[in-house]
Amino acid sequence: MEQTFKDASPGSLLGENVARLDAARFVSGRVDYSADLIPAGALHLAILRSAHACATIVSIDLSGALAMPGVVAGLTGEDAARMSDAMPPAMDLPAQGARGPLQSRCLALEHATYFGQPVAALVATSVRDAQAALAKIRVEYEVQPATANARDALREGAPVVQPGWDTNLFVRDRIRSGDADAAFERAAHIARGELTVGPSTSAPMETLCYVAQWDARGERYTLTGTFQNPHTSRWLIAAALRVKESQVRVIAPRIGGTFGLKMAGHPEEVLVALFSRITKRPVAWVEERRETLLAGARSQHHSYEIAADEQGRLIGWRDRIMVDVGIIGAGHSWAMALVTPAVFPTVYTIEHCDVECSLAITNRPPWQAIRGYGKEIGNLVLEHAIDRLARQTGMDPVELRRRNLVARDALPRLLPSGLNVDSGDYPGGLEQLLTMFDYEQWQERASAARTSERRIGIGIAFELTPEGGARPGNFPNGYETSTVRMMPSGDVQVLTGVTSPGSGSDTGIAQMVAGELGLRADQVNVIEGDTDVTPLGTGNASSRALMYGGTAAYLAAQELRALLCQCAVNLLGGTPEDISLRDGHAWRESNGTRIAVAELALGAHLRPFTVAAGVTLPLEVTRSFAPQNVRVEPDAQGRIATYPTFSYSVHAAALELDMATGNSRLLDYAVVHDCGAMVNPALVEAQLRGAVVMGIGAALWELIKFDEHQRMITDRFKSYLLPRANDLPSIRVGHRVTLNPFHPLGMKGAGESGLGGALSAVTNAVANALGDDARLTHVPATPARVMASLEERRA
Repeated sequence: MEQTFKDASPGSLLGENVARLDAARFVSGRVDYSADLIPAGALHLAILRSAHACATIVSIDLSGALAMPGVVAGLTGEDAARMSDAMPPAMDLPAQGARGPLQSRCLALEHATYFGQPVAALVATSVRDAQAALAKIRVEYEVQPATANARDALREGAPVVQPGWDTNLFVRDRIRSGDADAAFERAAHIARGELTVGPSTSAPMETLCYVAQWDARGERYTLTGTFQNPHTSRWLIAAALRVKESQVRVIAPRIGGTFGLKMAGHPEEVLVALFSRITKRPVAWVEERRETLLAGARSQHHSYEIAADEQGRLIGWRDRIMVDVGIIGAGHSWAMALVTPAVFPTVYTIEHCDVECSLAITNRPPWQAIRGYGKEIGNLVLEHAIDRLARQTGMDPVELRRRNLVARDALPRLLPSGLNVDSGDYPGGLEQLLTMFDYEQWQERASAARTSERRIGIGIAFELTPEGGARPGNFPNGYETSTVRMMPSGDVQVLTGVTSPGSGSDTGIAQMVAGELGLRADQVNVIEGDTDVTPLGTGNASSRALMYGGTAAYLAAQELRALLCQCAVNLLGGTPEDISLRDGHAWRESNGTRIAVAELALGAHLRPFTVAAGVTLPLEVTRSFAPQNVRVEPDAQGRIATYPTFSYSVHAAALELDMATGNSRLLDYAVVHDCGAMVNPALVEAQLRGAVVMGIGAALWELIKFDEHQRMITDRFKSYLLPRANDLPSIRVGHRVTLNPFHPLGMKGAGESGLGGALSAVTNAVANALGDDARLTHVPATPARVMASLEERRA
């Protein structure tokens, strides 16, 4: 569809597929990632992690390790506690959950509360020496039984998992609208079910990496590494190290993927800094893949009911959710579980809802943020329930959805959680998808294969994706700031508090600014990820790079354009309204005269009293942007609205299911996506395809597993299975544009959308292939689980 914006200058680059400015460097291998920046002579950190999920630490003996070749220093939890504190929480804990201190120290003190928790650490002159010395550390444990799941954690008399707390219930939230009980009493059709979502994680190309340098003369730390939220990390690190925030500088270079994993609050951030101060040398740590895979999330169990009247109109939704959030650390990843119920009933008109969500602390590793941030599970469960109801009533799942979609003119619309959905065209998106996917042809193929051992399943699913989170108590929160600076040469710098996770968002920001100033995008240099240079900001989270940081830069560029237009008037005559900036020049439209923007920039600095008369120099503007569609004053039910924009997508998947082995093979995939005005459609599409692939992996293969002693056994890519290129069909993408009325350019977020729809559509395709032969109750639908479901049904 034609790209439109609420506001765009004549030379605007908004909506253009500008090529990534750094693409050549990436594909030619000339980009430095964090590990490339480890200086010669740096010491290397190695961490001894707990082999038990729940144990008292009786003693730790480092003497054997310290005598090993190359070892320079070592620390136990007691040693570290004399020099550092626990990190404070990056987001306020819920009042009902704040019943004790966080155990977010860099090394465990007295108790090990999850498998893989750091209990001791050392540094050596090489990675090999550091790793070899770990085997010489002697730890005596008193092992206790671990609490491994939410159900056990919440039972009467369960042992308290988090030291210093008096309960395993972290928080319980209930969201209601209308009268769900009455709706179910009068319903003509009710479908019930359970769905357990197993833990999974992100698997970025680049693992965590931190390099710390203590400057004894300046009494200052510099940390370089995989910091998704540099300013937040600086604040947490400074608090843990007992120094002023100004004594810590955090630098985030190019990052090889984050997907939430590299948000602030990792204990290793403090460890490298401590060792650097102790040894007075740079200290580096590069995470091993098995350590990366400890970062789990998404572990939820849903018991749901959905009700419809005789015409198939959805009238009731109930869900009881139990969430295993592991140990509570400094990060705010546990909050993902509260986003899950907040999205109900997504894109559907269901007046009566009753959802209760309980977060339980267990002896599992702390959750780490992961793309989707909880909303993908809410979409999955509701879409799964709608398909279940369709099978039970004999209705076509597409027709059931069509009858219940919220109409375009019914938006904006409040959800029961208090979130205000801004805009969308759900019926239009569905019809566009059905044409792209050829739904009727796939139905015929599926019907023909119904008696075959290789069945075809079709899955349809919508996804509603709240983006741009602005939750009170989160640091920092609710705004982003950018500075646009024109130098005497006419080149432009943008300094912004957001960061790029490798998505190309810096290119999008560059073209937003360049178009306003009549320049090419490659004339704009975007500077991110340095707490000494950039404005205070969140970094990368909740699709805020372009929607918040880019918008702040765009608004600053508009003001800078006005300054340049006045300079042009001083030389060309006329009025500012007669001046436009395009093709590198300022044009006086009434007579066709022009002057180069670079000439204006140089003249303003060399001859400010003439060229820049009436202009406050320098040619530099700082603006902040805060979203409008946020409400922090509680409504009558005590609800606030913390997400300002709502992208959506609708997905269709066809797969072949081998009934003899449980293996699934994707045959076709199509998606229609709407994120409002797209600054760079190519970047949006790349993000969407990546999210779809992550959703496919979460639906079919990706699962963190623990043994009977709660030790993680999926510690490599041979056991934690990611989708490969030959596992995927061509992913066809269609776009729709409904402008966000609450954003100055009509934008919505585009960084997380797609994953939940893919997770839901592929899960529904497996269930469709199984038909009445088995009930799908676990995600991912691994071959082993599919076969177990078939055997259970046959038995």
